[in-house]
Amino acid sequence: MLGLLMAVLALALAYFALLDGWYLVRVPCAVLRARLLQPRVRDLLAEQSYAGRVLPSDLDLLLHMNNARYLREADVARAAHLARCGVLGALRALGARAVLAASCARYRRSLRLLEPFEVEPPELPADLQHWIAYNEASSQLLRAESGLGDVVKDQ
Repeated sequence: MLGLLMAVLALALAYFALLDGWYLVRVPCAVLRARLLQPRVRDLLAEQSYAGRVLPSDLDLLLHMNNARYLREADVARAAHLARCGVLGALRALGARAVLAASCARYRRSLRLLEPFEVEPPELPADLQHWIAYNEASSQLLRAESGLGDVVKDQ
């Protein structure tokens, strides 16, 4: 019995040490939480935030959160956002996958062990605001041409 317990502990240690087990556990938990416990969000561009805490596996040699972990947390927040908006369900129904084409991070300050943090959207730059406005105008034109007006958008 002791041998079996030691083997299970060794496998768990290997899982978390070699495969970044927290990430592989946190993403499904974040998606489930978003689907089951949080209200549905209809607007893909609606502002949302995701709370987290710095774990021991997030630390680098200087004992603050590693650069790559910031992007990992953004990935977890993105998965939760897509689940709340229904995009993950739609992708699954289509047999498709979401692919992140690019990311950009600005590191403003260090995060220490067990420090809480929140992933939230920054102020949108002017060029992105223009792109969003263009897409909204195009969508309104297509809805008007099809006779749907704002009925589809409000549902």
